[in-house]
Amino acid sequence: MQHWVKCSVLAGAMLSGCSLVQTTSEQAAEQRRIEAIQVPASLERPGQPGEFDIPVTNAPATAIDTRSPALVLATAASSRVEEGERASRVWFDRNDITGDLVPFLQRMLQTQFAEQGVELAAQDEQGLLYHTGWINRSAETGFWFWSAPQQTEQARFKVEIAPRTHGRSASVSVAMLEHQYFVEQAKLQANDARRQEIALLNQIIDRIGKEEIVIALANKAKAPDVSLEPGLDAQGNPALLTTQNIDVTWSQLEALFNQLNLTVTDRNRSVFTYYLSYEKPETGLWSRLWGADPMPVLPVAAGEYQLVLSRANEQTVLSLRNQAGEHLTPETVLALHQPFVEAVRLAKIEL
Repeated sequence: MQHWVKCSVLAGAMLSGCSLVQTTSEQAAEQRRIEAIQVPASLERPGQPGEFDIPVTNAPATAIDTRSPALVLATAASSRVEEGERASRVWFDRNDITGDLVPFLQRMLQTQFAEQGVELAAQDEQGLLYHTGWINRSAETGFWFWSAPQQTEQARFKVEIAPRTHGRSASVSVAMLEHQYFVEQAKLQANDARRQEIALLNQIIDRIGKEEIVIALANKAKAPDVSLEPGLDAQGNPALLTTQNIDVTWSQLEALFNQLNLTVTDRNRSVFTYYLSYEKPETGLWSRLWGADPMPVLPVAAGEYQLVLSRANEQTVLSLRNQAGEHLTPETVLALHQPFVEAVRLAKIEL
């Protein structure tokens, strides 16, 4: 009896399960069925899926250019690209490195094409329009020891400098004049001319960027002009005078102290006063062996001093005083000038 009950329960569950699966499948099929929308006669019937199929066309298939777009790379510090520019053009702005902009750009163009061994011929008296000689492109053929370059194409370009009337900015643009190809793969396709124009323009920008770095490093290494001179403060006391304003002078003094072996023990910005400790510098053994330049030596004894800044006749006054704040003798202040100038040049600051 117990065995019969178990079998009955199992059979009932199986039958109900089949019915449940069948019902679910029918509901899913019903949901997937697309019913026509009943639209009143006065309204327009919306489009159905079959009405949006792409029609068959007999137009020939065209190749799709999957390469990334060619972009002008304004990598030089003075260069920029204007938004929406469609021509192969870049703008340059005058700065401390370029100086007069047009002569700088003319010199850079001559240098760029001379380094590549390409002729650059001016087409006007002002030197603003140039035509290049043939710029060749080649590809390696063969393999290993039997490989050799084979010329695939060559092109000539127009390079134009267009300065603004104010002279603070100018554009450099490149346009292809002529193209020749020697293999079928090098034949120009869509946008290939613009790609070559932008490639040449980016080479010019890169050359100008490298020149800017060279000029900037040379300017940094050049000894700064020193305006520090002996003179008198507003009360007629002997002191050293600089054309820099008092805030700029204050901010540079600690670099100066390092070259003079002066140690800052305290400072009071409200009265522009540094409290200093001075020790006579000694040339070490290694410095003598390597021939290092000795540090400037101040014509004062080792001890505590004050350096007070003040203003006088649109100049900044540097007054080195003793620990009590008393002025040094005119002879001592005059002797301070040379070691201070040497320290300014060693620190490469502007005083």
